[in-house]
Amino acid sequence: MLGNITTAPRECDLISANAIMVATGLNEYHAFGTKMDMGRSFESCTVTEMSDAEHNQGLLIEVFDPSPDDAEDLENTRQSMNGTDLPGGLGPGFAARRKNAQDQSIAFVYGWTADYKRLLSVNIMEGAPGRDSLADAVEFFRQLKPILLTSSQ
Repeated sequence: MLGNITTAPRECDLISANAIMVATGLNEYHAFGTKMDMGRSFESCTVTEMSDAEHNQGLLIEVFDPSPDDAEDLENTRQSMNGTDLPGGLGPGFAARRKNAQDQSIAFVYGWTADYKRLLSVNIMEGAPGRDSLADAVEFFRQLKPILLTSSQ
């Protein structure tokens, strides 16, 4: 169970270090966050494995404001990735799996505001023992949506 994903200690000023370790299976990692609007708002959090020379990405959470995709782009992506709609009350958005350039599986969620102006994406590299990375990505989205998509930042 991920628990509250914003509980301290936090990485990127938002994401629980414990939730990162549980969802990614990484005990040693580097987290790097970026902010928009002169440092006042969360933009992204990238978590990479420290012990690997290639620094494989374990988790990537991004907010796009404005969204680079319109309704048609998002629907095309959902269809091409065989995405499934988010569970009741979480949408609009979808969850799916894809392969990265290194042929590693990534579980991801794309969710957006009703006007398509803001987009939140959660990507988790699959590999944490005994975890359903897609379910974890949906849970990250569920808890972050009120903070990053629906609140005024």
